[in-house]
Amino acid sequence: MRKIIIIIASLMLVAGISLLLFEPVSNTINKGKAEKITEEFEQTVEAVQNNAKNKKSNNKSSAGSSQQGASSDYSIPTPEQLEKLLKASKKYNEKIFSNQGTVNTSDYSAAAINLKKYGISNNMYAYVSAPSIGMKLPVYLGANSSVMNYGAAHLNNTSLPIKGENVNSVIAAHTGYIGRVFFDNIKHLKKGASVSVRNYWGTINYKVIKTHQVADNDTSDIYIRPHRQLLTLVTCVYREKNKFDRYIVVCERK
Repeated sequence: MRKIIIIIASLMLVAGISLLLFEPVSNTINKGKAEKITEEFEQTVEAVQNNAKNKKSNNKSSAGSSQQGASSDYSIPTPEQLEKLLKASKKYNEKIFSNQGTVNTSDYSAAAINLKKYGISNNMYAYVSAPSIGMKLPVYLGANSSVMNYGAAHLNNTSLPIKGENVNSVIAAHTGYIGRVFFDNIKHLKKGASVSVRNYWGTINYKVIKTHQVADNDTSDIYIRPHRQLLTLVTCVYREKNKFDRYIVVCERK
């Protein structure tokens, strides 16, 4: 009997230790995955730039296939496809600004643009980073569950994160997601902290200008402010009795 008790106690001890280690180990693993995805994004952009240089020097490379320096998991768009995507993104942002207040702002889950039309198969538009909290996350289009299980999501009917005036790009991610850290630490971003978005055409640098907590039905922060370029980070925070508010970090381009 004593041996059985010892065995049971040992198993319970191992189970307890495993539970304690699960979250930090899982967080570390998934942080590494997110960093790998952002590194591959950089490699993809570099490959596109190399393709453009090769084309100019009349040394053509095979467009749309994997190139040296990029992951084989990534399809590489051509410079022409990215040029068309940038034009489509600007047109989309102009439309959002012109129709502000009349679009269906509740439909955040759809992708603003079908990236497959532009040679991008993984739906990743950019990545967002904040050095002071060690955050670097891929940004996918459409705030739906299949996207937000893997990173941050751009909310449809808000501006895409590209340079230009009359822009407010709203990006959301989970807090308290078991085994992963997404926007859990944005509450530690202080006024003046640096936040960046790296898209296919360059890096946009922002600084935090405001943080606050609002009711879950308060959408005032998603609206575009004329002649300004804003980035708004949004996540859920627990209030009470299974009720959640929204934690908002508003950033403005430096």
